Amino acid sequence: VHDRPLAESALSSPVPSRTGDGRSARGARERAQSRQRILSSVRDIVAVNAGTELKIEDIARVAGCSRATVHNHFPHAIPGIFEALAVETVETAVRRYRIDSKKYSGLDKPRHFIGLTADEFHKAGELAVVMVRASVDQATNSGWPWGLGYQTTIDCYDEAAEEDDLPGTSADLAETTHIHFYGSLYLWALGRLDGDRFLQSAKSSVDLAINALQVSR
Repeated sequence: VHDRPLAESALSSPVPSRTGDGRSARGARERAQSRQRILSSVRDIVAVNAGTELKIEDIARVAGCSRATVHNHFPHAIPGIFEALAVETVETAVRRYRIDSKKYSGLDKPRHFIGLTADEFHKAGELAVVMVRASVDQATNSGWPWGLGYQTTIDCYDEAAEEDDLPGTSADLAETTHIHFYGSLYLWALGRLDGDRFLQSAKSSVDLAINALQVSR
C-alpha cells in the first residue's frame, strides 16, 4: 500500500539520470566530427599542394586542432590517415554497390563491385595516388587493403555461385581478384599505368581470377 498517491510516488521516485548517456553520445559525436575534419583537411591540402610533403602541423592548422589531437585520432600519423581515407574510399564503393546490386546477377555482381571500387579510387585522383603509396608502409601493420572490400567481394562471389558454376571457393576467388586489382592500383599509383589503363585493368580482375582458378583446377 502506498502512503502517497501513485502519481506522486512515481514523480518523486529516483529517476536514472540520462546526463551521463547524453554526455557520452555528445562526446562520441564530437570525436567523430573532429576525426572527419582532419580527413577533410588532408583532402584539401593534397588538392591544393599535390606532391608536397604532408606534415602533421599543416593538417592540424587546416583542421583547427592541435597536433596532439591528430595523433590521438591517428597514432600511426600520416600513413594511418591515408589508410583511413583508403578505407572510406572502399566504403563508398560498397554503399554504391548495395544500392543497385539487385540489378546484377551471376559474375556480373563481383564485376560491378570491383568496377565501382576502381572508379572511386580513380575519382580520388592525386589523393588516391598518395594514399596508395602510403599504404605500403602500413601493409605489415594493418588489414588494409583487405577488410570490408575483401569481404564484400566474397559476398559477391557467394551470390554469383547461386547462378554460376565457379572454379573455386568464394574466398579463393576474392583473394585472386584482389591480387590483380591491387596490382593495377599500385602500378597506377607508381605512374606505370594511366587512368584509363588502370580502370580497364582493374575491372578485368574478376575475369582474370576466374581464368586463373580454372587453369589450376
